[in-house]
Amino acid sequence: MYVKKKYRRLLDLTNQQFIIPNSFQKFIEEKEKLHNLVIKSKNNQCWCTYCSNEFTSKIRVNNVVKCPNCKQKLLVKSDRLTKYSFKDNLQLLDKIEYTFVLRTFELYSSYDGSKMKHSITEFMRTFIEDGEANDFVSNNVSNHMGYMYVQHYSNNKGWHGRNHRWAYRDVTGMVSPYNIKSLLKNTDLKYSQLDKFIAKTDYIDFIYYFNLAHYPIFEMLVKMKLYNLIRDASKFYGGKNFQEIFGLPKTYYPFMKKHNINYEQLKVLRLLKKEDIRLINKLVGFHNLEELSRYVDLETAYYKVLRKNKYHEHEYLDYLEMAVMLGYDIKDKKILYPINLMEEHDKLTNLIQEIEDEANDRLIKERLKELNKISYQDKNYVLFPANSVASLFYESKILNHCVKTYAKRYSLGKTTILFLRDKADREKPLVTVEVKDNKIIQARAKNNANPSDEQWKFLEKWKKKVLDKQLLSV
Repeated sequence: MYVKKKYRRLLDLTNQQFIIPNSFQKFIEEKEKLHNLVIKSKNNQCWCTYCSNEFTSKIRVNNVVKCPNCKQKLLVKSDRLTKYSFKDNLQLLDKIEYTFVLRTFELYSSYDGSKMKHSITEFMRTFIEDGEANDFVSNNVSNHMGYMYVQHYSNNKGWHGRNHRWAYRDVTGMVSPYNIKSLLKNTDLKYSQLDKFIAKTDYIDFIYYFNLAHYPIFEMLVKMKLYNLIRDASKFYGGKNFQEIFGLPKTYYPFMKKHNINYEQLKVLRLLKKEDIRLINKLVGFHNLEELSRYVDLETAYYKVLRKNKYHEHEYLDYLEMAVMLGYDIKDKKILYPINLMEEHDKLTNLIQEIEDEANDRLIKERLKELNKISYQDKNYVLFPANSVASLFYESKILNHCVKTYAKRYSLGKTTILFLRDKADREKPLVTVEVKDNKIIQARAKNNANPSDEQWKFLEKWKKKVLDKQLLSV
């Protein structure tokens, strides 16, 4: 992939000037500790690959145990294990001239049945300028079936642009926090607290957070130790005080800090106004809480309705809106929190449908005073307007199409529906016709098939003799 002259020069400079600083070496060693195992043999004898300590434990294989000597929490494996490996991306922020560069390394650790070996290879450099990131990968990277792989036992012979069609971890990793503050010292991010945020994170998309750090709220959230809200820092617009920024009184801050709440939890807390992290976590994931809160107490609604109707919150909201529409007493808890939600929902749906059908029927009968003028027949066929909602449903059922959904539009005069039947059997649905602006919009026989040539000739004759001479309101 072609590399612009500007980046070729910068890449050459990085090759000449970049080293692995002591602070990053310290970071690597910290992460290497996690790339170890506890090997368990018979009689519960355990051996730590990091500190070589031997101890006894009844912990089961594939669980995690804390080594009593080095205090590392490590995965337990059987002494029959002959091969095991770990991979992690470690990242180091660096600078060349005035350009920030995110250097990405792969830490690869392998167990061969007797000891753990570690290897670190730099495989990507990302130049960060004006909110944009340009990735370059080394020749240590190979591509197989769309995936990138890092070769640890070959020399880096150069850099080239990353092919973003490769399915790979999208420049994410664990970032070393130790040099961040000094790098940002004379930049507009010098007060951002980015280094302290990095120190509290694990795997992150550094470029995303580097750009977020330009928001003033970023520094405030770090200082407040609300680290999980930082991902959504761009959603906090202005505000002069705690209430305006977070949508809650400041008395909630200790609770928010204690649980390091994220943005989804904050949205629930705003509605719930109750310091109950277990309930908040239960409500996270529901999509209509704000609308539901206009009618019900969310805590009561969760335990009485939502808990056992987890996938029917939309129906719950529909039910409440229908209850209001029908004039039910929504202060009545039996109405607000039905024992059988779906049964009550269906009852109200049917009731409203009946009411709407009655209203539509009245409107259709009014329209028939005009529409009966366009009825027509010849020796074979008869054509007449639909005379009720029930007739539309019957037409849909027999012909297996969707004309029943046109009931409201037809009753309101937004379209006109007519039935074509055999003159000898006027009760049997044959073809349904829609007319709008004195034009035949569509004509459908059974299963949405087209009418026969003979039936089309009848419709064309009707249009010429009747429809073209009438001025319908639709």
